[in-house]
Amino acid sequence: MLTLHGFSSSNHHNIIKLTLLEKGVPFEESVVYSGVGDSPRPDILRQSPIGNVPCLETEGGFIFEARHILDYLERAFPEIPLYPNGTCEAAELEELIRVIDLYLKLAARRLLPNYFARRPTSEHVATEIRAALDRGAKAIGQLARFDSFILGDTFTAADVAATIHLPVVQGVVGKVLGCDPLAEVTGLAAYLARMELRPSVQRIRLDQEADRPSFLAHLQAQHNKT
Repeated sequence: MLTLHGFSSSNHHNIIKLTLLEKGVPFEESVVYSGVGDSPRPDILRQSPIGNVPCLETEGGFIFEARHILDYLERAFPEIPLYPNGTCEAAELEELIRVIDLYLKLAARRLLPNYFARRPTSEHVATEIRAALDRGAKAIGQLARFDSFILGDTFTAADVAATIHLPVVQGVVGKVLGCDPLAEVTGLAAYLARMELRPSVQRIRLDQEADRPSFLAHLQAQHNKT
């Protein structure tokens, strides 16, 4: 059986976890907070050379980096595909995922230190982040369709990325910058509400909540070391 190493407060962990759940692939979880402010343990470095999680343990060895884990899962378990076969459709999906990753997730990630420390960021950084978020929101509005899912009537890897990352973007940016960068994207709020009704997503949210105290305790322990 596959073992997913990581922790449920991590978006990158949950990208893999939601993919496994949607594909119906049996797996176990091993809680590891490596890469969150501390030096990776030697055993983690043997699994993931850069010391980060998630890391997927398979019969053939360990796979690290979320993108490569997703590629493996799509090839190893093709029965429920999350990527379309059509060349144009696949490119459209990848475009949307990249927009979510580069202009929304990464922009919000710059605010995480401020989010956890409960302090404002500099106006210069805030301006840069707002500009990136604005570009991302406009691109989402242009690329997404929000029919049943984000690109039509089939759940895909783009829905995984949107369901995991976009609520976090809204929460972090709202807390630090006091705005919802996606408020003007027509159809997004209703779409995200639909995704929260999926059993797989409900499992993710429950596990996130259960992990939060341990994750925050880990962060506090790392802070006390500095």
